[in-house]
Amino acid sequence: MGSSSLYAQRDTEALIQNLQTANFNNLLSFWDNEVEVNMPDMAGKQYNAKDANELLKAFFNKKNILGFEKSAARQVGSTVYLTGKLLSANAKYNITLLIQQNSKAFSIISVRVN
Repeated sequence: MGSSSLYAQRDTEALIQNLQTANFNNLLSFWDNEVEVNMPDMAGKQYNAKDANELLKAFFNKKNILGFEKSAARQVGSTVYLTGKLLSANAKYNITLLIQQNSKAFSIISVRVN
């Protein structure tokens, strides 16, 4: 349990850093093979890792996202819930990431922006 928590914290911090810097090239490796994506004006559905990454990147570009502020990260078993705010000049958007441990590391299995 201790090493799982340590890996989750390390992976979560790396994920946060990539969100803060909008580094979508590095973020690509954090997505699971199938990801549920929910965003404003878009019904939730499953996407592959590349498409999920591109959708989030397009959202950042369209809304001129300037940064990410982490609100909380909580681990329950092999699942991490990461919440925060995406900041733009005109608005703040809530983001929730559901991260699941798999055989390699922790991977994003769900992203919700509202």
